[in-house]
Amino acid sequence: MKKKDAGFTLLEVLIAIIVLTVGAIAVIGAFSEGLFASRTSENMESALHIAQAKLEEIKDTAFDSLADSGPTADPDFPEFDVTVDVSEGDNPMEVDVTVSWNTKGGEASATLTTLVADY
Repeated sequence: MKKKDAGFTLLEVLIAIIVLTVGAIAVIGAFSEGLFASRTSENMESALHIAQAKLEEIKDTAFDSLADSGPTADPDFPEFDVTVDVSEGDNPMEVDVTVSWNTKGGEASATLTTLVADY
């Protein structure tokens, strides 16, 4: 009698399912990390724009009225907090604008620094 090999064994099917499942999980994980990296990049870009806008606002402020401000939410971007730190008493004054936001792993921030002089 001749034995006919006309199909897959149960073991071969199970191994194929396991291999495909591991591959699918890897692809889904890569997409997830890609989306997280994209969101992080968008948040950093937004934070830098907010900080730059705040620095432009500070440039239009009188030198004597420059002062620190605690974390305040930007009305247009409520998920971002803006903090202004002014080194008072010096001429020129160093002004740091820090924009912070919450991320999946904690908190992230971006800081821009400029000098403002009374001339």
